[in-house]
Amino acid sequence: MSYEGQPHHPHVRGGPPNAHRISLGEDDHVPAGLQLLAAHWFVRHGERSPVRKRLSGFADIPYVFPLCAVGRSFQNAVLQFGDLPSQGDGATAHGAPPLPRSFRGATDDGASFQSEATEDSREGGGWKGDGGRIVKKGLMKVRRLMEDQGEGNQAIRGGMADCYWGELTDLGRESTLSLGARLRSLYVDQLKFLPSNLADLPIEESPVNFRSTGMPRTIESLHQIVEGLFPEATREGPVEYTVRNATDESLYPNSLCTRMRVLDQASAAAAAKRYNPTLEALDPLIQKYTGIPLRIDSKPRANGILDTIYVSRAHGIRTPKEFEDPAVLNVLEQAVVHEWFDAYASTEFKKLAMGRLLGDLRASLERKVADPTERTEKMRLAIYACHDTSLGGILNSLDVFDGRWPPFTSHISFELFRAASAPSFFSSFLPSFLRPSSQHYVRMRYNSQPLFIPACKPEGAHLPGSKGAVCTMEAFAKAVDGVQLTAKEWEKGCAIVVGA
Repeated sequence: MSYEGQPHHPHVRGGPPNAHRISLGEDDHVPAGLQLLAAHWFVRHGERSPVRKRLSGFADIPYVFPLCAVGRSFQNAVLQFGDLPSQGDGATAHGAPPLPRSFRGATDDGASFQSEATEDSREGGGWKGDGGRIVKKGLMKVRRLMEDQGEGNQAIRGGMADCYWGELTDLGRESTLSLGARLRSLYVDQLKFLPSNLADLPIEESPVNFRSTGMPRTIESLHQIVEGLFPEATREGPVEYTVRNATDESLYPNSLCTRMRVLDQASAAAAAKRYNPTLEALDPLIQKYTGIPLRIDSKPRANGILDTIYVSRAHGIRTPKEFEDPAVLNVLEQAVVHEWFDAYASTEFKKLAMGRLLGDLRASLERKVADPTERTEKMRLAIYACHDTSLGGILNSLDVFDGRWPPFTSHISFELFRAASAPSFFSSFLPSFLRPSSQHYVRMRYNSQPLFIPACKPEGAHLPGSKGAVCTMEAFAKAVDGVQLTAKEWEKGCAIVVGA
């Protein structure tokens, strides 16, 4: 599906590309007669540098992208000796991070030792280390700079703004910061849905939940979103967020799944066979820049060239004039989109790629429905910092993909609503079959544009008057039911190797 009025690629230098799409003030965000219960936001990281060096030297495309001046100074957790001054240990109001009671290590000469933490040392924020000295947790201020190999085995230190490949740029920080500020305007100021301050609470008691993939650019994007949502003066303690181990990550199609990888490779090969001829028509225009005929499976690959072009356009960097032609960009983007997303035509691929994530989302919404007074389900807003393949995967799995590559800082939101008045506190103690019935709805939006999930189209499967944009909870659950997986089902499905 496509959205009327959506530009080809809505990046404008000096301004966030998507944050402004969140309607505020003059529009009624919550449909009439409904109450907002929870919101889940999946956000692609902000603008970044290219993931590899491509097209450098053509037009204004640089060999090194000097776009990362902000992300150079950090505070890192370190162990310190307890008899020296420190900058703090990151303790929170609900308790400092746990200290190990013992751990094993090795001295410089290879001899092993075991360090024991006593109750006295734990109360003092440290424990006895090797040689009897007290060690404790602290923070070190650091500044990280890029280093290039250079020529003749001579390392070259980069400039203060030089980016690593794939690093979140200053513009990416700005766009995600702006998105967080828009979320604050919406959920704190306009709707009074969230408190104005972020209390120092354990994650399970907090009204907000933050999660990121393990990539630095998503973690840093999440930090910027939180800074916009809860500026420093409104935070009462450290910001807590979660990151899963790579083997457990479900926020993107996890390539550690063997069966999914096989399906993906087969789909990409089929896309190359089908769409390479469309790229062949571009050879007279762009081969002088790519060095070889550009194809889905060439080196450099079509997706890599497109990445460099879109990164450059996002940051106002002049590209060769041929890549300014919308017709050229459309042919190139369509080939790459088919390479990366055609595999979702298979239900098996949908399940292995996004089944766990959508299953987790559905379970969270259903827990919220079952706890109308928020006795245990305190979370109202969840933010997940993820990737283009995350958003594309969600859209494809629910059959609402628009066939376009998700731009930087794009976002998908799922909002849970309830009709009728709120149940009383005492009704929450009744068995579910005795509680007053209340219709629940789910609205899915992409860059604040309504999405029309096919399962929600029939009469009775959506809020009257919404034209299918606001699903009943039952219809949304039906849509997810066809693709969701548990962790165990995912592991079992990933182990299938056809023809082995």
